[in-house]
Amino acid sequence: MELLLIRYELIFFFLGGLIIGSFLNTVIYRLPLMKGYEEKDISFKKFNLSYPASHCPKCESKLPFYLNIPLLSFIWLKGRCSFCKEKISTQYPLIELVTGILFSWIAFNSLDLIQSTFLCIFFSALLVLSVIDSKFQLVPSSISSSLIVIALLYNFLINPDLVKDATLGALSGYLFFFLIEKLFKYLKGIEGLGRGDAKVFASMGALMGWQYLPYILLTASLLGLISVLIFFIIKKKSFKELKGYSIPFVPALSFGLLINLF
Repeated sequence: MELLLIRYELIFFFLGGLIIGSFLNTVIYRLPLMKGYEEKDISFKKFNLSYPASHCPKCESKLPFYLNIPLLSFIWLKGRCSFCKEKISTQYPLIELVTGILFSWIAFNSLDLIQSTFLCIFFSALLVLSVIDSKFQLVPSSISSSLIVIALLYNFLINPDLVKDATLGALSGYLFFFLIEKLFKYLKGIEGLGRGDAKVFASMGALMGWQYLPYILLTASLLGLISVLIFFIIKKKSFKELKGYSIPFVPALSFGLLINLF
């Protein structure tokens, strides 16, 4: 009976992840336009996260609900808009699927529904930041700052004994990246790590406690280095070009946290 309940719970979180993933796609598409990270001619008089309704980013045709079902609509439409026939980015079903799998994995490893819910919210925000950082190498402060609040609230409600370590984790995580940024600028005269990275790292310290920060950073650094080397090999670039090459670090930090989480 208990095993059956676990299966239903995982299915529930997977389906919930697909739905939330659809919303995350909206945030990933619209927030950079709202922040000015990306320029695009938009005919809508009002444009935010809630308005206009779901539409094709190419022809701007409004999508009826039956063409906006996570994963299934993409498969049914064979990856093309039903109005203008333009290809739909594979990012949309991929984000939905990743979110569904992520939510199921969190639910499987969590102690209860409250912990699962907090962690799903936290990693949803991290997923948005990871994609935006990968595209623009910018980290929206509104989300990264909110992550710190969510993490501290999580420990206050679920792990009150860890609130002190979580607070120290937030402070030390931010200060570490802040000092690295200032040192790099002093030595090289240019910006190194961004302040957004510092806030994201601070939120991870607030979630896990200061003790886990070295493990997260080490894992993230290794993953970042490996991913860049693989990218250079695939693109057949010279490794001499690595000098001065900047990479988005939020995705690596997110994977580092995910590996060390449970």
